[in-house]
Amino acid sequence: MASFQSLEHGLRRHALVLGVSAFAIITCRTPPPLPTSPAGASEPPLATTASAEAAATEEPRPERIEAAAVETAPPRDFAGEQKELAERYTKHRALSTLRGEASYYGKAFAGRKTASGETFEPERYTAAHRSLPFGTVLRVTRVSTRSVVYVRVNDRGPFGKKRRILDLSEAAAGELDMLRDGVCEVRIEVLERGKK
Repeated sequence: MASFQSLEHGLRRHALVLGVSAFAIITCRTPPPLPTSPAGASEPPLATTASAEAAATEEPRPERIEAAAVETAPPRDFAGEQKELAERYTKHRALSTLRGEASYYGKAFAGRKTASGETFEPERYTAAHRSLPFGTVLRVTRVSTRSVVYVRVNDRGPFGKKRRILDLSEAAAGELDMLRDGVCEVRIEVLERGKK
């Protein structure tokens, strides 16, 4: 008699588990109710299909997110800026001259604010100096090749070695053909002091 009661108890428990499982499966498979339109709206509710429901619940693929998030802006050309600086300051006599090493900073800093408040753009002909006023125009000559670039000071730096006296934008460093070396010996001529 005791074994019959334990068997009956086991069957009830088994039936209960099956019932709960079936309820869970039915609940999970039932699609959510369609949104109702506000009172007075004239548009009929949209019919949903199985594929539309799947698309709505499907997680977006990473490549879709990446493609949507990356906007390709056309590259800006600042070559005219260099040409204008060169034409304006070629015949200017230097107010003072400095000599030391120049390094450069590039795309990793693009979009950040400089010490002057301007946004750093690696394609512009700018430089960072520890103390020259913002807006100061410099003629920078690479000592080994005698190549020249004109830049405007808009940031502070370089920080570290005292021998390093100027940080150039990537465009300016390219004009001096120093992108591979990273650092080169330069002569800096101050042509016009900025007001800040």
